[in-house]
Amino acid sequence: SPDIMRQMPTEGRRFQKVDQMWRQTMQTGADAPAVLQVMSIDNLKNHFLEANKTLELVQKGLNDYLETKRNAFPRFYFLSNDELLDILSETKDPRRVVPHLPKAFEAIC
Repeated sequence: SPDIMRQMPTEGRRFQKVDQMWRQTMQTGADAPAVLQVMSIDNLKNHFLEANKTLELVQKGLNDYLETKRNAFPRFYFLSNDELLDILSETKDPRRVVPHLPKAFEAIC
């Protein structure tokens, strides 16, 4: 979400770079469905290896970010990373947050 991207600009830029490479590769595959044509892309394996390394850095940064949110509000420890991201990315729409409340607060149904 844009809110999270503003709070994590470095990870956001890294993710956008990987996303752009992935989309270009997939578009090449769609334009030339022959496997040999796609496999002949220069340094394809190296691009994917580099993308994996970059995504690991993004994941580490995201985990650190979520940990700071959990430290600020310990009830977030009851939520998975996906659920917490959903809450943090949808803070302007309370209806999107409501389904996660029973996990964080026992008495809420």
